[in-house]
Amino acid sequence: VALDDCPGPAVVRRRRLCSTLAGNDCDLLTITNFLTRDPAAVRKRAGVVLTARVHPGESNASFMMRGCIEFLCSQDPRAIKLRDHF
Repeated sequence: VALDDCPGPAVVRRRRLCSTLAGNDCDLLTITNFLTRDPAAVRKRAGVVLTARVHPGESNASFMMRGCIEFLCSQDPRAIKLRDHF
């Protein structure tokens, strides 16, 4: 996913979660509204976990995950509302 198209650290943060058995990095993306006056409020928000390509043969899940990430990082009013609450 081209994270360069996302609004930046105000919306998405990326870090290495772990390594796969093949030695590939498995990233953790946190998508939320980080621009809040109360940083503790961000930590108190409920979270949603999305995973893809957990098992062999699930390559189509990459397209689903790409669409989810692109939507959540977009300026769509529904995506903004989700980022404000999760």
